[in-house]
Amino acid sequence: MTIRDAAGLYPFENTLEARLLTGAQLKDYLEYSARYYVRTPAGGPVDTAKLTNADGISDYNYDAVSGVAYDIDIARPVGSRIVGLSFGGKAIDPAARFVFAVNNYRASGGGNFPHVPGARQVWADSDEIRNTIIGWVREKGSVDPAAFASVGWRLTREGVPVFP
Repeated sequence: MTIRDAAGLYPFENTLEARLLTGAQLKDYLEYSARYYVRTPAGGPVDTAKLTNADGISDYNYDAVSGVAYDIDIARPVGSRIVGLSFGGKAIDPAARFVFAVNNYRASGGGNFPHVPGARQVWADSDEIRNTIIGWVREKGSVDPAAFASVGWRLTREGVPVFP
């Protein structure tokens, strides 16, 4: 059986890399990604059909980051939306260093996300990400969604969650 994406094309052959970023660079990366959301003033209704793809930004150019906690305040202007960025319950020091897992498309500059292409590569795998995941699942035998991934971010407007 052949797997195709929604457009009927074969999925990309992405591989996984790890790059070294500072806390400030991580925040810049998230700010760039948060451009995806339409600015929506606090207090008014939220039209979920018009909340994303601001300025024509494609879905594949929106990234969320796992392992850290943060709010995206969509009432704020682009460039100042990431609020409360923390790791392990503590605010992230802009000078702290993080190993950032990213696919080779982003690592090579795909989507024009800041800092990643010039960041020092500390690890890379030549196997396609989907094969790595398949191997991991086979080794584990089953996947517990709670242990597999976590969502540490939320959309807010002036600190109030958009989706309580």
